[in-house]
Amino acid sequence: LLSINYQLLTKSKDSGKILLEYFQPNIAKPLHVGHMRTAIIGDCLKRMLLHLGHHVESDTHMGDWGTQFGFLILAHKKFGEVNEKRYAELNAEAEKDPSVREHAKQEFVKLEQGDKENRKIWQGLVEESVKKFLNFAQNFGLLPFDHHWPESFYEDKMPDIVIKLKSKKLLKLSQGAQVVNLEDQGLGVAIIIKSDGGTTYLLRDLATFIFGKQQGFAKHLYVVDNRQSLHYKQLFAILKLMGEMGVRGVKGEGIHIDYGFMSFKGEALSTRKGNIVKASDLLAEAEAKVAKIIADKNPDLKNKQEVIRAVAKAALKYFDLKHNRHSDIEFDWDQALDFEGNSGPYLQYTYARLASILRKTSTPLNPPLKGGKEENSPPNLGGDRGGISSTEHRVLFLSSIFTEKVAEAIEDYLPNLFANYLYELVSAVNKFYHESPVLQEKDENKKSFRLQLVKKAKEALGKGLDLLGIKALDEM
Repeated sequence: LLSINYQLLTKSKDSGKILLEYFQPNIAKPLHVGHMRTAIIGDCLKRMLLHLGHHVESDTHMGDWGTQFGFLILAHKKFGEVNEKRYAELNAEAEKDPSVREHAKQEFVKLEQGDKENRKIWQGLVEESVKKFLNFAQNFGLLPFDHHWPESFYEDKMPDIVIKLKSKKLLKLSQGAQVVNLEDQGLGVAIIIKSDGGTTYLLRDLATFIFGKQQGFAKHLYVVDNRQSLHYKQLFAILKLMGEMGVRGVKGEGIHIDYGFMSFKGEALSTRKGNIVKASDLLAEAEAKVAKIIADKNPDLKNKQEVIRAVAKAALKYFDLKHNRHSDIEFDWDQALDFEGNSGPYLQYTYARLASILRKTSTPLNPPLKGGKEENSPPNLGGDRGGISSTEHRVLFLSSIFTEKVAEAIEDYLPNLFANYLYELVSAVNKFYHESPVLQEKDENKKSFRLQLVKKAKEALGKGLDLLGIKALDEM
């Protein structure tokens, strides 16, 4: 196992810069749980890639362009305001009256053509939304984004893509629309420019990838839900036909890091239908539930509000990350807030328990225990296993393979593998805590070893929580 993991770890890190795209909020719409999933997964992947020494930069790629802006502009003109209620109302009208949808499409075409009124409405919507999105990202504990290249950023770059597609004889006219036929690859017909002259998300993504290559990014990772699988298959297929994407690592690589739905009581999420679960509401609910638990268990806790916020975020993030991202998951409050089970609060509580032990000792903790591929054994304390229990040996082993586990998880961009490893570690730590006295141990050699083991496990768990985007707490 160690041999395999070291091979993963020592894979070349000089394969070029990585552009990691996640979060992708849509202007003038609320953030929902789907945005929370891409943010949680993307942020974790960035942290792990940075830990392994990769040059990775993140991009929010906010949705501030496209046909939906025709609806938003039309809603603004019709109602004098834009919010999720008005947006849902207008979409409901469009389902009954097709002329409403056509009107909205034309509003977007006017926006693309530079109509002053539509540009002014659009700019106001963008500025207000961006402030809210970045404030949420900061409050939710996401790493700062390196770039904010929204869809509109590629407005002046799309014409060149159309020219390249024509020069490669890839662009065909079909029912008034300009398309790339991918039927021979089983991917249908990819629309580049619609019959009304409006550009598509696919055209903007072509521009996005090529721009990224021009900026020196050898790999582009897209953390986007699995409903967009066909879109990315079409995107990568067209890029290969254009000669912009080749074999792995040669002419640029694109990877769709897909994830499934998170549902509540079996209901999916939809902004258009107005029945979404807002990310802000979910976070507020988590904080309220954590506050009640703390009031019952530890009402005199210092820095109570800070702890409540940290534990609430840990509950939401870990619940997501412990599941395989490919799976659809149903959110469960009992699981997410289980302080004695496979949850973020449980990991935080274990860290706080280890921190408490170390605060109470004056015993020197040097030299530290060594770990890794070949320095994995503790000093001989006598007996068949050097005087240590199988549980102590497991804690030491798990604490020593931290970076190898990060590398294993990042191989296929599966954070759940790393979350599962951390749960294994805390399970072993808590078993050790109940089996072996530390501060009460009379044998000074054993006490010293166990304190060093506590310190090593605490360091591994603290780093692990940070890679999941979870704050380690010294007291809970």
